Amino acid sequence: MLEIVRQQMICIVAPGWPGEGEISQPLQQALHDLFNDVAVVHFASIGLLPAMADAAEQRPSLMLELAVEEGLSPYDLLYRLIYHAGGAMWSLFGSMYSPNAEEPTDQQKQQLLGRLMGCLSIADGAFVGARDRSVRQIQIEAELLKQTRSEARTLKQKYGNDRTAFALALARWAYTNPGFEWAAKPAPRSYWRGKGAGIGAKLAYPVRALVLWFVVVWLVGALPRAYNWFFGEPHPVVQAIEDAASKTSEILLAMSGHFLLALAVIAFLVWLFLVPLPAQFVSWRRWLKSIQRELERPTETISSLSTYVAGWVIGVPLLLAVAACAIAYTLAPLAYALAPDYMARTIETKMPKLTGLELTEIGVVAIIVVLCIGALFSWLNRRFTTLSERFFHPLEDDVPRAQQIHPSIERCEAREVNGIQHMISLTDLRGPQGWSAWCIRVSLRIVTFAGRVFFTQGWLGDAPGIHFGHWHIIDNGRRFLFCSNYDGNFGGYLDDFINGASSGTTLAWRWTELNPRVPAVAGQPGIAQPRSFPPTRFLIYRGVKCELKFKSYARDSMLPNLYRFVACNATLDEINLATGLRDALFGERNEKNDDLIMRAIET
Repeated sequence: MLEIVRQQMICIVAPGWPGEGEISQPLQQALHDLFNDVAVVHFASIGLLPAMADAAEQRPSLMLELAVEEGLSPYDLLYRLIYHAGGAMWSLFGSMYSPNAEEPTDQQKQQLLGRLMGCLSIADGAFVGARDRSVRQIQIEAELLKQTRSEARTLKQKYGNDRTAFALALARWAYTNPGFEWAAKPAPRSYWRGKGAGIGAKLAYPVRALVLWFVVVWLVGALPRAYNWFFGEPHPVVQAIEDAASKTSEILLAMSGHFLLALAVIAFLVWLFLVPLPAQFVSWRRWLKSIQRELERPTETISSLSTYVAGWVIGVPLLLAVAACAIAYTLAPLAYALAPDYMARTIETKMPKLTGLELTEIGVVAIIVVLCIGALFSWLNRRFTTLSERFFHPLEDDVPRAQQIHPSIERCEAREVNGIQHMISLTDLRGPQGWSAWCIRVSLRIVTFAGRVFFTQGWLGDAPGIHFGHWHIIDNGRRFLFCSNYDGNFGGYLDDFINGASSGTTLAWRWTELNPRVPAVAGQPGIAQPRSFPPTRFLIYRGVKCELKFKSYARDSMLPNLYRFVACNATLDEINLATGLRDALFGERNEKNDDLIMRAIET
């Protein structure tokens, strides 16, 4: 499932670019014709990546970014591009491998295909905003939206404010238009945007997996007994194997039950602390918000520092203790099976014998104590205002310098000012690089899974407007490449992550840094002084919340593009609106569809 998403966004990173920092106009036109003809590429861009300081090849790498339709394998995609009659891919890459061959033979094309497959990087993490839509679908739905708005202006004088009659007239017009026969079929939707959109469908998968696990484990123990009942007592060796299988099955069933019970208790405690208690007690709600605020505070204060220290001294040991108890409870059946006498005589005698009522009383007392402590601190803040102000006063200046934007980046953003914006970011992985690469891949797989299953309406968390965003670990796990095609402007784009998806962004970027590097070619940005990602706390806090530091870091990591292709210059909202209009015009007539039609033509 994740592979499908990751293969939609690929980057070809070919070292040894012999050219300058420009793509000629004839080649740009040839690339436009190529991508328009194959009609499967949503976005494409070309950039130059500076060589690493210790690389054997000090010429820059040519990076071709491709965001394509779902279901295409990278090999099939590159085959289509390389064997296209226009020869644009050979004009772009051929000089790097066969500089003297102007007209490539089939053998040279096959060699180029093999070399580019060797330079291919499938996204380690990816997010698609306009899901389940082909290039052609987006284009024809945009035309439907355009013509429907034009027809609406014609019908406006006749129907006025009668929304129902107006929507019905537009639906009849669209239905009788032979150019829109394709729209009579509902827009395609994948499982997670269709039947699997509800929370029940999402919970069904883990429930099915658990049921299947219990059935398989039970069968491992039941089948030997059924065999003995049917055929009689087996050979002693076979009997020993069957006994071991049955015993293992019993232990696994008991451990699985213990694990589910421990997980249920932990989930209940988390729900209790985060939902009912904040809803019932103002002081508890204020305490939780203050903890989050202090952990994410961009400036270093006594309050934020003390919260961080308290988290390590109290929070982390408490979480580790809970995890240790859950693991011990899960493994208890195995321990009793392997060493029953030791467990009965040694372990059980040291464990306190508490009833359920006593455990409940302890929990209630603990909650009351925490509430009283929170109320005490709240009273102290109100009573001693001067001390409180000093407690929350920043200890250091947050940003040593303002953002600096390289002219080449400004020119790229100026070219796209009325269209879909684009970003290329290149950073280095912190040491140890193997550990950083592993952590980034795990976090990116989580982001990709969440985007595929939960964030299906074009929003990544609370961050809107992302068409295609993808992350790559390149250069043998030493550098981190990020490419994004998004709506709006750069500042607003980062604001969406800061305010809407800060935890995931911090988790993905916290393992990176910026090391000094020379420009790829003259006129492009380099890095003179090393930079670090803003400091984080407990993996997901702070980080991007240091807004100016993060924006400055992101700006310093950016590289310009030399070429850009956009199949359809429509915002994500316009794409979703056009798809919704298609379904509303050709769907059943009801108030919901009428409102959607009117909203589409009035926007």
